[in-house]
Amino acid sequence: MSIPTNQIEWLLDIYGHDDKKHAPKDVEKINLSQLISKLGFFYEKFRNAIDYNEEHLVRRNSLERFLRRHILFLQEKRPQKISESLINEFIRARYLPNDTLPETVINEIAATLEKYLIIISYVNGHKLNSAGQLTDWLISIGSCEIDEQLIPVEKEMAMVNFMYSHLVDNLTFLKTSIEEKEKNLQIYIATMRAFLKADPATLRYRLLKLYLPNWNRLDQGGIGEFLGNIDIIKNKIEAHLRHPIGFQLAHTARRQSVFFTILKEVMQKNQEQLPEIFNDQEKLAKTVEEVCLTNYHRIRGRLIGSIFRVIIYIFFTKTILAFILELPYDYFIIQKINWRALGINVAFHPLLMFFVAITIRVPGAKNTQIIIQEIKKIVYGEERKILFKAKKLMKIGSVSYIIFNTLYAIMFAISFGIVVSALKILHFNILSGILFIFFLTIVSFFGFRLRNYAKQLSVIPRKDNFLNFVADFLSLPIIRVGQFFSTNFSKINIFLFILDFIIETPFKMLVEFLEKAVSFIREKREEIE
Repeated sequence: MSIPTNQIEWLLDIYGHDDKKHAPKDVEKINLSQLISKLGFFYEKFRNAIDYNEEHLVRRNSLERFLRRHILFLQEKRPQKISESLINEFIRARYLPNDTLPETVINEIAATLEKYLIIISYVNGHKLNSAGQLTDWLISIGSCEIDEQLIPVEKEMAMVNFMYSHLVDNLTFLKTSIEEKEKNLQIYIATMRAFLKADPATLRYRLLKLYLPNWNRLDQGGIGEFLGNIDIIKNKIEAHLRHPIGFQLAHTARRQSVFFTILKEVMQKNQEQLPEIFNDQEKLAKTVEEVCLTNYHRIRGRLIGSIFRVIIYIFFTKTILAFILELPYDYFIIQKINWRALGINVAFHPLLMFFVAITIRVPGAKNTQIIIQEIKKIVYGEERKILFKAKKLMKIGSVSYIIFNTLYAIMFAISFGIVVSALKILHFNILSGILFIFFLTIVSFFGFRLRNYAKQLSVIPRKDNFLNFVADFLSLPIIRVGQFFSTNFSKINIFLFILDFIIETPFKMLVEFLEKAVSFIREKREEIE
């Protein structure tokens, strides 16, 4: 019989109990009309299809969008009102369960909102440096805190801390001159990036809690102290996130995170048999294998859903642009409609996304065996040697910098030159060509992200061969441009602007009115009964 480490015993204790919030019996539960809730649910599905986001960030991004709408656009100052609208909207969107949450949760969220409203009011009232950026920074952090209040993360953060502790003990830095404190902080950031797939807002929130451990319980004095140092704290956090070794370390942590992700699921799915499983290596191996196979199947299913969402996003956006830009341009400017170019521009990119999708593969049996072996080492305290060697960053202006960036520019010229030449042969005009290239980069980047999603549990390094080199040479420049557009497109996406500020606000107000109307009619019927 093998004996798990003390840290594993600590984790088993945490994962062995239920962390879900249960409403007290003497407190009224929040109950909304199922009929009206469907309107909010379908709108949210449509909105998420138009603005593609990583699945694990959909809820938090929706929460951030809600806060921006109410705090910045509607200029709502009442935390209780914002909190009630938030809870109701999230129940309708099915981010939260109906007829489950106690009404006291509204007061809890309102208390958190009040803190952010005070800080944002001070920032804008005193016209601090970059007040607009600072407000956006605070709202994104606020969305993380409120999301954590609504959805418990005790178990996930326990596993983050366990993985961080394991990496600190087993990760060896080779030829890297970095202070011990900064090294450990970068390991923590890399752990969150790899294990939680944390976005910048989540990382900022977690680092803020390191600087201010009582952030979630900040009183008036604490708020005043924070406001006096807000620029210093913000700049320190951003500097940690921009550290040169940050993303290199996250790449090393990504492979390690696979073992801890599977370990987490083993604990979650076997709460009643945890001691029995972890005290027997064979049972642990069998359970890990079952969890791996279940995850591979789940990844396939979610991959299909993600691909479907991307195809809808591309097809919807591209078709609209074809009618409001390409067709009028051909008719009025060129005075000749190129139906072939128009048809290719509408159909090609969804078909390309479909082709990319059918070539994506999930991990297999060899991958599973490696995961089993490494998890055994982690659970039973065997030594693991994880090496990290930071790559030297080329100095701007150095000979190496000039040579390799020249080669990179040549890669761009060749990749886009081939595309432009093909478009000329097909007689694309300049507008049709620009739209084709734009969506080609977007689809290529989405395809790249979906491949990474399929490989999220892969611990087998990618093979370097001539075909992969040629594929990278031609596709990386296109993917890189697609990443730039995808990251910045939401800031100028006219469809999202129309949805968020012209359609969404009155629509959500209508939904709230209908909810109150249904509640009123229900009360009158109960009076008669």
